[in-house]
Amino acid sequence: MRPFIISLVSAAILLLGTLPAAPHNVYTSFTRIDWNASDNSIEVVFEIFSHELEAKLSVMADRRMTFLDDNDYEALSAAIPSYMEENLLILGDGKVVPLSYLGFEMQDQMIYMYLEADLPEAPKKISVMNAVLLDDLPGQTNTVMAVVNGDKQTDDIREGTGPVTFEFN
Repeated sequence: MRPFIISLVSAAILLLGTLPAAPHNVYTSFTRIDWNASDNSIEVVFEIFSHELEAKLSVMADRRMTFLDDNDYEALSAAIPSYMEENLLILGDGKVVPLSYLGFEMQDQMIYMYLEADLPEAPKKISVMNAVLLDDLPGQTNTVMAVVNGDKQTDDIREGTGPVTFEFN
């Protein structure tokens, strides 16, 4: 009888240990800004979960869209540049850096957007306001990393905070 009870308790522990975890909602984006000394430009890579961007652009278009549907892909692609222009602002030494949208790619569940701008000299100060989804998702955190001449600095923007400012030598 004792081996049966031990087996039963062991099975119960194994079953309880394999239950799915409770959902944990984390809303985040990541923006990397690099000053490229070889061509005197600012290069920006912006990462976000595709389903979060789809949801926002769907609300703006007043219809449900997904990057996985060829019929929606074009509309979503067309909406990205203006959304980014309205929600991502970069200042280099106090002057607006006029970003050009180059495009995006989707890898698994992530969207990677690429932007750039000419900047003839390494900036001493970069200020960034990334307001993407801040008003839409409670707890949204937009992490920003700026790299100038190998000096990396990172900070987070949340609802009610920002912009972030980085100073370089």
